[in-house]
Amino acid sequence: MFPGWRRRPDHPPSVGRTWALLAAIVLGTAALRLPHDLSFGDFAFGDRGGWLTVQYLAAHGMRPDVDFRYYYGLLPILAGRLWFGAFGLTPIAFEVAVILCGLAVALAMARLVGAMRLNPIGVAMLAIGAPIAIPSSYYSLAHGLEAALLSHALAGIVNGRRAQALTLATAACFAKPAMGYVFGFFILITIMCASMRRDGSGARHFDYRAALQELLPAALTGALLAAILAFVYGVPALLATILPGAGIRAYHALGFGLFNQGGRRFYDFPGVPLIAYFGVVVPFWFLGGIWLEIAGAISVIRLIRDRGGANGGERRRVAAIVAFCAAAQLIAAFVMFGGPSSWMNYAFLIVMGVAATAVLSEYCFAPVVTLALIAMVADIGVAIAATREWRTTTPTAETAGLWASAAERDAWRTIEALAHGHRTMVISDTGAAPLIFPGLAAPVGVYLLPGDQVGYEFARVLAGIKSANLVITPTSGNDGDARPRLPWLGDALAGYPVVWRSADLAVLRNPRPVRAGGG
Repeated sequence: MFPGWRRRPDHPPSVGRTWALLAAIVLGTAALRLPHDLSFGDFAFGDRGGWLTVQYLAAHGMRPDVDFRYYYGLLPILAGRLWFGAFGLTPIAFEVAVILCGLAVALAMARLVGAMRLNPIGVAMLAIGAPIAIPSSYYSLAHGLEAALLSHALAGIVNGRRAQALTLATAACFAKPAMGYVFGFFILITIMCASMRRDGSGARHFDYRAALQELLPAALTGALLAAILAFVYGVPALLATILPGAGIRAYHALGFGLFNQGGRRFYDFPGVPLIAYFGVVVPFWFLGGIWLEIAGAISVIRLIRDRGGANGGERRRVAAIVAFCAAAQLIAAFVMFGGPSSWMNYAFLIVMGVAATAVLSEYCFAPVVTLALIAMVADIGVAIAATREWRTTTPTAETAGLWASAAERDAWRTIEALAHGHRTMVISDTGAAPLIFPGLAAPVGVYLLPGDQVGYEFARVLAGIKSANLVITPTSGNDGDARPRLPWLGDALAGYPVVWRSADLAVLRNPRPVRAGGG
């Protein structure tokens, strides 16, 4: 059935045309989800706004993970310094930057199509899965830059460019100290294996010169990036952010993990009928991951048994990339999964890996078709949800051009009226409300989460609370409310009476008189 869809083309598909198709999907998805990705909540009190605050604090001389808590690498802060310096520290500039990261991932997927001579069903899997593999908006430049670098590292592996792949993986460690190390370890193994040679007598020996030639570009890139970032942000900041220690501690403190409290919110919807799950990404993520692990195990066996022969190199490249994606996805799921949105971080591994299985064996046709259909249903569910947001939210001047519901607009209008003429501080676990709305006290940190404080950050928060007339905070039960996770913060605000509250936000008054003044 469908022999044309199973058969690999005689000539590699055009990378340019494939990228144009995927880029159109990326841009179309970004346009469709604009009300969600440029929402008032996500920027004023959410992770996307938190990235603007990161840039603000770093631009004002504060050192990441030395003076303020920070969980990612320094490279995206430096990239953001150049980008926002040119286009302004605004939500629109952020959205454009992460869309460009998505287009870079789409280019890596197109390179994969050309290098592997994917058959039509493999290309269809990439096209249908593109809205899953490439989020319409990443939560930070760190996530977007890491995805762009690692997806091109995958494409480099398929093209036999191991030195290029290792260089990109090395750079990814400076963007987000997580999956880049996993990629680097796997790529090092392939370089070591490829450097084993047989001499005329058949004896095996290690070609140190060949290995050094492949390792040198990555080593030079790592040294150069380390020198630049240490010069700009200081050696303590580089040492604090080049290893994943801060992220590991935060994950532990927050109860993150696929099967812990944070991860269960991704797939556990109490009271929701089973059929409704197919309108979200959950079935594809789990079933695609399971299929990828099965195909990865088969690929490892094939790599061990395959002795070459006609098209042996091509077969081994396909098996290698499937095994690579399977191993990386297994680590992403069981080691690096954080909160409910963590599935997005490395979704490109599942989509690219599943697409690659389309040319692994003729028996893979049915699973790939099934997963493509499941992904299509998820795409439709996302489109329906996005359409609803277009109807129920709108951007206005009072919310700084961010999309908000009528209730959110009314609430913020009331809050601004209450805050007028008073020193007002925002206390949320993250966000950029003080940067987006003039008159609020400047931020003194980014993430109010459990863990060891750095640079007297909590002391600065307490000092800001004491010097403010009013405090704006998400209400109890809202994810942005940091008080339940930080007892010291709850104690500090315990005596502050509520002067106004909505379903999501509350305004508290300092019971001790403070001299009025602007923020």
